[in-house]
Amino acid sequence: MADWAELTDRSLTELRSVPETYRPTNFWGPGVDQLLDNMKTLGLPKFKSWPSSSIWFYPLYGDRWTDATMAGAFEQVTAQLRPNANRNFFVSALNGSQQAQRDYDVASVNWDQERWPFDLAAHGESKIGTPPQAYSVGRGGDARFGRGYANYLLCLSALSRHVDAPPKSFLEIGGGFGVLGEIVTQRDPEARYVDLDIPPLLTVASYYLTELLGADNPTVYDGDTAAPGPISVPCSGVLPNYRIDDLDGEFEVFVNSFSFQEMEPEVVEHYIEKVCGKGITYAVSLNSKLGKPKAKKAGDWGALDPVTSARIIEMFDKHGLDLVGQYDAPVVRSAGQLNVFRRR
Repeated sequence: MADWAELTDRSLTELRSVPETYRPTNFWGPGVDQLLDNMKTLGLPKFKSWPSSSIWFYPLYGDRWTDATMAGAFEQVTAQLRPNANRNFFVSALNGSQQAQRDYDVASVNWDQERWPFDLAAHGESKIGTPPQAYSVGRGGDARFGRGYANYLLCLSALSRHVDAPPKSFLEIGGGFGVLGEIVTQRDPEARYVDLDIPPLLTVASYYLTELLGADNPTVYDGDTAAPGPISVPCSGVLPNYRIDDLDGEFEVFVNSFSFQEMEPEVVEHYIEKVCGKGITYAVSLNSKLGKPKAKKAGDWGALDPVTSARIIEMFDKHGLDLVGQYDAPVVRSAGQLNVFRRR
């Protein structure tokens, strides 16, 4: 079993000496410190419930009403406004379940089962990490999911409408806790998935996929893997973003979900050039249509030069990938825009 504390410390040390392009950008600087503090005090087994997780990598549905708050509100409603109010309807309107079901339904309806067969209802998100939210994929089933899982289902459902055959290999930058790897390996245990990220999410995703898939499946950044030179990932794996040039082999699909929007333009341009050099046929980008809010100055919250979806489209076009699908509402009901690219 990997030594997660050692992996975190070593990768943080290495990060200080890599080119600026690979270091946390203005938007992400505070996140690293908050996540490291939560990792130290609360531990990896509860990473989905860290106070910082919903801000930086584990989005939530609803407006964060607690069970106690909803119970108290329902008592007030039945006592003062409507004695026969339906409790299940009332709670579902507040706890995010209606939003969650809507996203799951859209992904299910949008998925092209002929091009890429995938029994969505048979799978869900693992309880590893102690998720604070877990919505049912259907009546009577055991599978559950959270918002991050649903975001990736929406991404892959859009991709399914443009592939010629089920993809077998996936590359991601800024993959959060590695849930894309969870989804694609559920469908195909032989699928190849690699996530490139900064510490400490490098550690979080490594921990998650190791707990999920077993110690022999995901390649993690320790031992021989961390040595200088090429890195081979035969199945799934999580590596530092700054080792992208050492990652061996090619990939069919590149995915970026809500992380390009947190980087500066020159950083996004750099990554797109690198991933396009990995032989990808398809790319999927789910990022803010208008970009993150602009920071007033370096060190303030926000992006110094916000990256919009339009700029991401231009960058992929420059490197030989055409926009073949664009999805706004009703597929995506947020500030995001879902774009699918294919190599020309």
